[in-house]
Amino acid sequence: MIGHSRIRPLKIAITGPPGSGKTTAVLKIADYLRKKGFTVGGMVTKEIRASKHREGFKIIDIMTGEEKIFAHVKYYREKYPKYVVGKYGVNIEALDDLGIKAIENAMRSADIIIIDEIGKMELMSEKFIDVVRRCINNDMKPVIMTVHMKLRDPFLREIRARPEFRLYNLSPINRNVIPPLVLKELMEE
Repeated sequence: MIGHSRIRPLKIAITGPPGSGKTTAVLKIADYLRKKGFTVGGMVTKEIRASKHREGFKIIDIMTGEEKIFAHVKYYREKYPKYVVGKYGVNIEALDDLGIKAIENAMRSADIIIIDEIGKMELMSEKFIDVVRRCINNDMKPVIMTVHMKLRDPFLREIRARPEFRLYNLSPINRNVIPPLVLKELMEE
């Protein structure tokens, strides 16, 4: 850590409708914290686009930059028939390998842990749920996560109901305001 800045071990959940900018918001927060000298770890799930059409998602380890395809329209029923969400076949092995490894590495080595996203595809993995639960039960490091807005999953209800979580509802109108608010809460001078 650089200077006299400290970071508070808060638990922050950012939610919002698809396309509201949740991933962009956590990446802005991560970039700012890195510039302040903090080590940021965890995983993000980014869209794979071909022209204007979303074809899938990839998981990216924030610390290493390693990435794997997590879900794709070309996987639909052929490659991953057991795991299908909408038009996407879901590669649970990518999450169980790269995503979990990124979160565990962040728990060991990072100052801040980011988990983007906890949604329908990710919740297909019991291993993922277990590592997220271990992560949020640790009171030593801040955790910033994005959570699916409307999904009525027991694990998401558990996260939303935990009193230590600060929940931010992102929208296209406030998406530029939320990252500075989160940073203000996290940073101690």
